[in-house]
Amino acid sequence: MSQQTALIFSHDVEGAPVRIGEPMRIALKASEESLDKRFLGRWGIVVALVYDDPHRQYPHEPLVKVRVEDLGEDLFFPWELERSSEWFWRRLTGPGGLMPMGLHWVH
Repeated sequence: MSQQTALIFSHDVEGAPVRIGEPMRIALKASEESLDKRFLGRWGIVVALVYDDPHRQYPHEPLVKVRVEDLGEDLFFPWELERSSEWFWRRLTGPGGLMPMGLHWVH
């Protein structure tokens, strides 16, 4: 009999669909029965990646622990979350808003 151990990361994992510290909105399309409805439509911050079944989930399918101010933390599937495009571009462009070498804006 083998006993599985969950992996919980509070730092970025290469290949994971989200990054620690990334702002996320809990999508209104989330229909999971166990989902706390108070979180729907709210913005929060990714604080951890949880792999209940590491052999199957790691690194691409974590449960995402999101902290929402005044509500606390809860776990969500990646497809229940919406990314902030502003945060993505700010992270991609880096300090000063400059694009990294080799990348350019497409109009």
